[in-house]
Amino acid sequence: MKLLVLIDRYKQVTAVANSLGMKQPTISFHMKKMESEWGTKLFEAKAGRIFLTNAGKMLLPYAAQISALYSEAESKMVELRDNERNLFRIGCTDCAMTTLARSGWLQGLKDKIDVQVTVQTGNEEGLFNLLKAGMLDLVVCGQLPQESEDFQYESLTSTSMKLIVPIDHPLTVSDEIIAPHNLYKYPFIDHTERSISQLIATWKAQFHWNLQAGAKFESVEMIFSAVEAQLGLAILPECTLPDPARRVAALELPGHCSEWSLYASWKPNYWNTELMKQMVSSISL
Repeated sequence: MKLLVLIDRYKQVTAVANSLGMKQPTISFHMKKMESEWGTKLFEAKAGRIFLTNAGKMLLPYAAQISALYSEAESKMVELRDNERNLFRIGCTDCAMTTLARSGWLQGLKDKIDVQVTVQTGNEEGLFNLLKAGMLDLVVCGQLPQESEDFQYESLTSTSMKLIVPIDHPLTVSDEIIAPHNLYKYPFIDHTERSISQLIATWKAQFHWNLQAGAKFESVEMIFSAVEAQLGLAILPECTLPDPARRVAALELPGHCSEWSLYASWKPNYWNTELMKQMVSSISL
């Protein structure tokens, strides 16, 4: 499959042979072998260059995916051999990442000397796609996988939603519960994370509010800065607090708002069951 990708890229057998460290006849042999296996012509020569036929072009996206997955697996095996440690790849949404950072999880992680952990952020849909493709080992976010039969998952924590205001905001002075009508005049800053925005929409609906967000950010840190700059108020899970820079304060929300839940999801056929148990246990909050 990699051969198909390289032929499309270089369009010369010699160049492909050089990139793979092989001889030209070897490449030609494998090209003919591929065409024999697929039962159709995949390559055609024009003006001294090699191009993909329509059948080859149709096969190309699949070949690219297979080649990328093979390279990922190869990289993981090299990492495992060279470092004699397990590489564990975690995908987090922004709120999940912030929650882990606030929880002291990183402090506990240093004791797992046999595990090399990589963490990347993204939106829920993108992370689940990477998990399904085998490019992540674990996803931590506020949303359950839609295709639940393809994944295992565990609830890590549930936390209340808080009203985020500037540290010196007038609402911080009173000890009384905030009346909903006192918030209607303020613009709100929303987090783009789907599980967060769904809870906020439901909360607003009980007051029959149909307000558009004054701004939207995909980062808790950016929301804290925006609130401090008085661009509006925000609503975030309590587990993303406190703000290390002490720019904002957290208050109780009026009315009813469901708690935000954080989940860990993984594929049931993960190769190292014991390692998966250890990692999920380490981030249970």
